[in-house]
Amino acid sequence: MRRWLKRLALVLVASLVALIFGYLPWWLASRFTQSRFQMTDADNQDLTPSSMGLNFEDVSFTARDGVPLSGWWVPAENPRGTLLLVHGLNRSRIEMVKKAPFLHGLGWNVLLFDLRMHGKSGGERRSLGFHERQDVLGAYDFASKRQPGPVATWGISFGGAASVLAAAEEPGIAAVVCDSSFLSLRSTAEHHVGIARRWRWWMAYVPAGPVAREAVFWMGRMAGFDPDALDVVKAAEKLRGRRALFVASTGDQRMPPEIAAQLASAAGEKASALVLKSDGHGHAYKDATQEYEKAVTNLLSSEGATP
Repeated sequence: MRRWLKRLALVLVASLVALIFGYLPWWLASRFTQSRFQMTDADNQDLTPSSMGLNFEDVSFTARDGVPLSGWWVPAENPRGTLLLVHGLNRSRIEMVKKAPFLHGLGWNVLLFDLRMHGKSGGERRSLGFHERQDVLGAYDFASKRQPGPVATWGISFGGAASVLAAAEEPGIAAVVCDSSFLSLRSTAEHHVGIARRWRWWMAYVPAGPVAREAVFWMGRMAGFDPDALDVVKAAEKLRGRRALFVASTGDQRMPPEIAAQLASAAGEKASALVLKSDGHGHAYKDATQEYEKAVTNLLSSEGATP
């Protein structure tokens, strides 16, 4: 009897190890790279630029790697340039729509669009910013052909990361606003697994480091990219000489304020960090609109972001 109990205990332990170090990382990776899940955006549901009195046009274009993308073009009179608005994970273009009147008032065209596997855009896999940089580059190409003048980006969360990666590759992007980004895929994976350990009592026994490393491995395999290439700090270093604003929220546990400072430092003397009083991830614009808009206005009025 004792022998059978030992065998049963070994089977249970082996099953638990297989679950934690095998299935769980694989499941997390598949969730982030192959799921088309979209969160309900209660604050912006059913809004379009016309809801705020702006004329707009439905447009279609392709990412630089050929993925079909869908968006809204909001033209300004005598435009100074174009802002690409890049939403976050499991969101869509409507997450950024309330920023359009502010930018339109400054005299900038606005291009809002859905990243791959989000909203109405195509695509078969997601990569938390690596492949999505091709979407931002495709939007840059479209905007550059549509209207002469500088093109800048304003991205939030993984859209911010994609924007920095795109700007690192395309020197024609004049300026970057990056809100609530992470530092690298590896660092944010471990950080988020650590946060998840607080959700359920049993997750406290899940080792964050090993599970995160396994999940990152599977993300790279499933989405076809090198996880080490998704490094926003290294990308920010290539922004030197251009204007960049890195925004963070005081109460953001997912992307702590020190991330903005580190990215601004990497981006050089023309970059700055802005930490705003806000409790949620990516809520800084909603919670501190006036201060946020002042910083963006200064950025877009600066050398390098004007015709």
